[in-house]
Amino acid sequence: MNKTQKFSLIALNSKYIHSNLAVRYIKAYLKKYNIDVNILEFSINDSFDNIIKHIYLSKSSVLGFSCYIWNREMIMKLGPSLKKIMPDTKIVLGGPEISYDMKSTMEENPWIDFIIYGEGEETFYEFANSYLSGDKNYENINGLAYRQDNRIYINKPRKPIYDLDTIPFPYDDCDYPENKIIYYETSRGCPFQCQYCLSSVDPGVRYFSLDRVFQDIDVLISNNIKQVKLVDRTFNCNKERSIKIMEYILSKKGSTNFHFEISAKLIDPEFLALIKKAPKGLFQFEIGVQSTNNDTLKAITRNESFDDIKDNIAELINMGNCHIHLDLIAGLPFEDIKSFIKSFNDVFSLKPHMLQLGFLKLLRGSKLRLDAEKYGIVYNQHPPYEVLSTKHLSYDDILLLKAVEELVEIYNNSGRFSKSLNYLIKNHYGDPFKFFQDLYTFYAELNVLDRPIKVTEHYELLYKFVEKNIGISTTFNELLKYDFFVSIGGNMPQCIKRFNNSKIKNWVTQFLKNEEAITKYMPEFKNMDIRQKLKFIRFEIFEGDIFDASSSKSQKKIVLYIKNPMDNKDGRTLPFDIVEFKSLASM
Repeated sequence: MNKTQKFSLIALNSKYIHSNLAVRYIKAYLKKYNIDVNILEFSINDSFDNIIKHIYLSKSSVLGFSCYIWNREMIMKLGPSLKKIMPDTKIVLGGPEISYDMKSTMEENPWIDFIIYGEGEETFYEFANSYLSGDKNYENINGLAYRQDNRIYINKPRKPIYDLDTIPFPYDDCDYPENKIIYYETSRGCPFQCQYCLSSVDPGVRYFSLDRVFQDIDVLISNNIKQVKLVDRTFNCNKERSIKIMEYILSKKGSTNFHFEISAKLIDPEFLALIKKAPKGLFQFEIGVQSTNNDTLKAITRNESFDDIKDNIAELINMGNCHIHLDLIAGLPFEDIKSFIKSFNDVFSLKPHMLQLGFLKLLRGSKLRLDAEKYGIVYNQHPPYEVLSTKHLSYDDILLLKAVEELVEIYNNSGRFSKSLNYLIKNHYGDPFKFFQDLYTFYAELNVLDRPIKVTEHYELLYKFVEKNIGISTTFNELLKYDFFVSIGGNMPQCIKRFNNSKIKNWVTQFLKNEEAITKYMPEFKNMDIRQKLKFIRFEIFEGDIFDASSSKSQKKIVLYIKNPMDNKDGRTLPFDIVEFKSLASM
């Protein structure tokens, strides 16, 4: 490569913890042809000036931007300024958000020199090769749009890469973004035709070979990656293949967590039997339910009813060894507020670890965007093109659902209120949505929705909400206290009633000094002195059986919360009845 020419690929991720897979694929693909590429990775939350500065200091001859709904607007702001300070630098855009309406996009934005549309690896290589040769012979490069002699040319589309193994593994030993999610794929495409998704535009699924996937998994696990999130649209669309991959991961006995997006309809006894063998935390699954309204599902060509899939999902959740994430989409055809509330309650009743209440986005190129007028869907003209209203759902309804979404994130998805939330909905609300709606009304009355709120304040607000609308029972107080004790620790809100913990401090100290007790209950603390042990333990007194809210037992319990000193991961609790004090202290 000509040393005076430098290629830089720019990734603007939606959050700091995310990383960009596309630019790494292109870098790896060009590397096998001895073309060096630099990656500059930012977040859309970084300052405009900081991004401009670092791109400028790269002194690049070619800048390639990976465009998505979350970063399109920022790229459109960066481009003109970059062209002014780097006039000789060529700017190339690629990605799903730029692969449609290319002619008008280039006409409206004269700073764009090239657009790579569709799959990018081969196209970017051919473009780079032509650029470096200096012949500027771009007309035969499929998948490329370019500006030349004040004219815009759009070449014919490129065929998909059918032998995916020709694309190198996207990470090398020095390129695992620290403290970020690592994205990976074992296939491209999707067998389904969901009308809101771009995967429906290119039918069919292509696969990396199993040998290649196993080789990649070896590398990921051996590098102790914390989490690998697969971007396969439907990981289990080929059940036998998906089982072989998960069996291989199981056989490696690693600590890496693997996140899969799967279809609940394709879950069967063989799939469940394998998942049952997995140690807790190895796998997590995301399942798009989207709606439980059959007319809605038919309109978006999802050929599965909620009745078809709910038992499979329930069985997966009840195993208790995998984190389960379920999705709903508000704003789909034929779903009014009453129907959406039913969808919400249907899915919430399954008790997933996370329920994501999303809002329809009319993506460029999606079939539902083309049919927006047919369904009366009004959406924002700027990315992410989110629904504003439909024939069936008003903007007032959307605002209510957005408020409920925020409270679901705080009280359900965070996992910080699991016992108190479950108790309130089960014993005082039968309707989960009504609970969140009433809680939203309470928040609105206090004018706290539009200001930052500390986590601890949400405990106080829930307490006050229950005090006003239901009345504080001992059971609720103890469950809320337990949720705070396990999730937060530290200074508990004053509204929560507590016992005098100083009375058991000596007992806890004696217990932690007793080697027989340590061996029996917390062997990981052997060979530690008392000061070291106390760094990883906190304790609290509770009234009644907080592990069984339906129990009528009224005795007090001491609960020790223990963090593993080796990895400091989520802790575990160790309960003792008060009546056990004397025997425990004398062990």
